[in-house]
Amino acid sequence: MQSIKYSKFNSSKLQPLLNFLNMKEKPAQEHLFQLIKGKLPPGETVIDVVSELLHVSIDSAYRRIRGETPLLLDEAKLLCLHFKISLDRLFEMEHNDVVFHPILVGNKHYTFENYLTDLQKTLRYIASFKDNEIIYLSKDIPFFHYFSLKPLFAFRYFFWMKSILQHPDFKNRRFSMDYLSPQMEEMAKEISRCYKTIPSTEIWNTEGINSFVAQVEYYKEAGYFASDNDAALLYDSLSEVIEHIRSQAQYGCKYLPGENPDLKQSNYKLFYNHVVIGDNTILVTLNKKKIVYINYDVLNYMTTEDEDFCNETLEKMQTLMRRATIISDVSEKQRNIFFNTLLNRIPAMSRGTAVATF
Repeated sequence: MQSIKYSKFNSSKLQPLLNFLNMKEKPAQEHLFQLIKGKLPPGETVIDVVSELLHVSIDSAYRRIRGETPLLLDEAKLLCLHFKISLDRLFEMEHNDVVFHPILVGNKHYTFENYLTDLQKTLRYIASFKDNEIIYLSKDIPFFHYFSLKPLFAFRYFFWMKSILQHPDFKNRRFSMDYLSPQMEEMAKEISRCYKTIPSTEIWNTEGINSFVAQVEYYKEAGYFASDNDAALLYDSLSEVIEHIRSQAQYGCKYLPGENPDLKQSNYKLFYNHVVIGDNTILVTLNKKKIVYINYDVLNYMTTEDEDFCNETLEKMQTLMRRATIISDVSEKQRNIFFNTLLNRIPAMSRGTAVATF
């Protein structure tokens, strides 16, 4: 979210600012509370949340929401920061501008553990809505699938920390699954479980597996594995998760390994995108609200709720799906061609042993 700057003087002594800053169609204060209502998960009321955040009575909260009591600038700031609403968006200063909120994963201010915690919270938030969906246009294997098998998650964590974040603690280390803390393992399981419950559409292409294989091969050549067994374990895990995704596509539902797919509701669509290589864009729909997440620089991402941008993104995804081949539920031949192509790109150095799960 773009930075929001406030004056250092006591704004409570000012005539309330937001009372006379008008939108094209409605006052800014009314628009602010409409945005807040759209961000509340089911079961929460704007009255209770505003009363708690501003430390005012229920009656005072009502008066602010109805516009009878103007918000003070400090109160507007508190609400905007809590709900991650940009003042640029609130005042709509430029119609063609789109405000994004960046998430930058670093070593100190926003750690990988913070990243996992927020991912957990985001999925729980999405799952709390009755009408919800995740549409994932992928350049790589959608990262949610890496959380289902311990070796895959352990390698992604090691790769991110060593090669992307260049964390000093990993400078001279070789790959090991022991670097995962019990808390991180539990978060990975929760993320995997929660994602399985949310209706999802994934748009893949056959190039999506290449980056993971290239990373493993690079680590082999660089001597970051204790033995070739480490690489073989990862390829076994990758093959297993690909086969599991094939099964989920066949049944048209997401389920955890060991669960019975016949007992699950249909919630999974998979499209084979023959033409366009995606860019790891996620569109989330929550009732009538939409949110777009755009991945960049491997781990980092930015998000926006701009209505026009989200609608345009959805339209482009729908156009792409019309040109793609749906391989979930139907199209058994196309489904097998697609997944066999992926499996054939995994180097043949299988250990032939069971893959460790969480």
